[in-house]
Amino acid sequence: MAMDDAPIDHDTAVAQIGELVNRRRHVAAEERLGMALEQFPDSTDLLELAAWNAWLKDDLETAEELAARVLQQAPSSYSARYVQAQIFHERDDYAAAEQSLLAMLEDYPESADLYADYAQVMLDSYMIEKAERLAAEALRINPQHEGALNVHTLCGFILKPDAEQKRRLRTLMREHPNQVGTTLRIMQMLLDRGKTREARGIAAELALNYPDDPEIVECANELRVAGHWSMIPLWPMQKWGWGGAIGIWFVAVTMFRSTLLDGTPFEAYKGAIATVFIVYVVYSWVWPSLLRRIMR
Repeated sequence: MAMDDAPIDHDTAVAQIGELVNRRRHVAAEERLGMALEQFPDSTDLLELAAWNAWLKDDLETAEELAARVLQQAPSSYSARYVQAQIFHERDDYAAAEQSLLAMLEDYPESADLYADYAQVMLDSYMIEKAERLAAEALRINPQHEGALNVHTLCGFILKPDAEQKRRLRTLMREHPNQVGTTLRIMQMLLDRGKTREARGIAAELALNYPDDPEIVECANELRVAGHWSMIPLWPMQKWGWGGAIGIWFVAVTMFRSTLLDGTPFEAYKGAIATVFIVYVVYSWVWPSLLRRIMR
């Protein structure tokens, strides 16, 4: 029976719409869902498909409303709970996403998908060791789980960036370009925590795999400059930004002022301290830009 004929058979409608959703034919699925829900407005199966379809097409608000509606009728609905957890994750509400996934794992303790999703949430919130353990658990259940393999590779590189982990990361970047966004976020997290060496390694692998992306190449070059041995004296400013600059300024001014007082240990070195500070200021302004040109 055609879907646009009346009456619509419920099970047939669910099967046909489910196929459309799985094939990501969102517009066609939405049209048929509208017709089917007119006849079966309280169908949990159809509402689950509607929530799933809305989530897949990035209509998070509609997906959230539909998932909530399903959960009012069927609190144990796997599909609605899963969509809800994914929405929390995509909105960077990692605590809520973790709570949702933990509750689902109580009911589905052998789900590799849930462990892999949980691992991804922990990776995005920079709980690297926990993310690696969760990914390993997903791989215990399903050794070929793609999402778990990706998370495990990223965690391995962050925790132990040796030659083997570099090879795995390079393979990940080549075969799963959808992970680039996650990798960039991890790189930024590493930078925020002062782990420049690890961030530089990730940037280098990204640049090797995406040499035509100017932003990635520029980022890799900037990190190469930041990691150069001649930039060590600027480490406080690299790590703490303006806070580091203010700290250096405060120490320098305090030492210089102390040279103006009679009987202080620094009195005899007044000229030397002033000279060193002036040289340091000029160096901090001039050398980084010059080094960028040299290393291009």
